[in-house]
Amino acid sequence: MKPSAILYCYAAFLALCGFAAYAMSGFAANARTALIVGFGTAVVMVIFGFLAGMIHKNRAAGMIGIHVGLVLPLVFAVLFGWRAYQAYADPAKLYLAVILAIMAVGSVIVFGLLLSARGGPKAAMRA
Repeated sequence: MKPSAILYCYAAFLALCGFAAYAMSGFAANARTALIVGFGTAVVMVIFGFLAGMIHKNRAAGMIGIHVGLVLPLVFAVLFGWRAYQAYADPAKLYLAVILAIMAVGSVIVFGLLLSARGGPKAAMRA
């Protein structure tokens, strides 16, 4: 699977998780943050997926997309995991802890998929 396709799927996953957290809150007004975070991170990943897909037309933009797209899931995993840990302390926000934990684990999985899809410098030249 191409890195750009992985990044697009990851963006859909983040948006879906954001919506799921909002729905699990009962569509509460104060839970709109879940939508903002889910869709905001998804938009960022779509941008880098688009850049990664440009590797054949503009190598520099493609490499930026691939490598920033590789690092961001790890950053997101740390942030989602940290926020899940905080939310776990409040029984009223257990749904949020679960969704954020799923997002953190999904982010680590995406990082692994991107590493395996990258394949090294020779594979990038052939892509």
